[in-house]
Amino acid sequence: MITRRDTFVAALAAGGTAVAFVLPWQRLGSLVSGSRQAATGLGTGFDAMLGALDGTAEVGQAWLSSQEQAWTASTLAQALDTRIGPLAGETAQVETRIAAAIAADFADAALCQIEGWQLSRTECELAGLRWLALGDAPATVIDEEPAPKTPTDADAPAIAQITAWGPQSTEQDMPFNLQPDGHSGLWFQAQGVPSWAVVRIDGVAAPTQVQESGFTSGLFGEQQTRILARPGRYPIELYDPMREVAQPIGELVVRERAERVQRADGSRSEVFCAVTGWGPTSTRAGIAANPLPDGSLGLWFQLACAPRRVQLRFGDDRLRATRGDTAVTARVPLALIESPRVVPLFLRDVETGEELAVGDFHILDPATP
Repeated sequence: MITRRDTFVAALAAGGTAVAFVLPWQRLGSLVSGSRQAATGLGTGFDAMLGALDGTAEVGQAWLSSQEQAWTASTLAQALDTRIGPLAGETAQVETRIAAAIAADFADAALCQIEGWQLSRTECELAGLRWLALGDAPATVIDEEPAPKTPTDADAPAIAQITAWGPQSTEQDMPFNLQPDGHSGLWFQAQGVPSWAVVRIDGVAAPTQVQESGFTSGLFGEQQTRILARPGRYPIELYDPMREVAQPIGELVVRERAERVQRADGSRSEVFCAVTGWGPTSTRAGIAANPLPDGSLGLWFQLACAPRRVQLRFGDDRLRATRGDTAVTARVPLALIESPRVVPLFLRDVETGEELAVGDFHILDPATP
């Protein structure tokens, strides 16, 4: 549970109820001079900034656990640099670029939700990177080296050192991280895993592939059907059959299925929940009411569930959309809002073609008061 709420500061509010929080960028300058630095390959300025983000370990672990991709410090650092970089430079320059990225995330509704906190995508990625690079290391460097500690059997994990795993939750009847053969994939970052070790989920051994950087497993066949059909918490452990030792890893949480939207014919959608809010609902011709860094118009749609592959149908144009935990976002090129008109909006399931009517987007005459 996240209890270090002083790690965050209130920054934005939407509708008086949904409060967004950002990492404490304004206090980094006082911490950087003595911060513990990581080696991300993005330069000393970025590494010093990352080291100053003390108290974000739980956010980083929670975000990493929600990801289908098994991130490493190097791959996540490179992804951040590609998306919002270049991040090489003095610490002040890095902070300015990151602050701009956070603002853009909120404008684009590119959010992640951690234990009820709404954070920007950039904040969650930074917290995840700090955990991968530095773990629980504090922001300030301890002047005195601690006395060497003699390793004991109690200090070592039962089988392997597992640093991250995921996904850790899904919705009832919803496969996750779907693989070509139909199973729901689980990934584990770990070191020192014996090649014969197997994952057990709810007490049942599952097919396991061990690699140098960790191992993979998942829900297969009847076990997938059984577990996904019933909300609950299912223990996951790593088992060494040669030593007859089991190492607890965590729990896979299956949430109750969110209520699907009712169609006009009275039936229920299989993939869409009701849209509870969206915006902006209008703009002036040639002007993006919610401008994104590339100049396009950003639209956001709040809903509890959406298809894995979703599009925005903007009139007759199908646009790429991104699904988050509680929202779908899309970018609308300026070329599509050049002249006044009313554009019907639909969210579309790429795989089935099912569409959910959202409402009308109004492009106003620039001369209209």
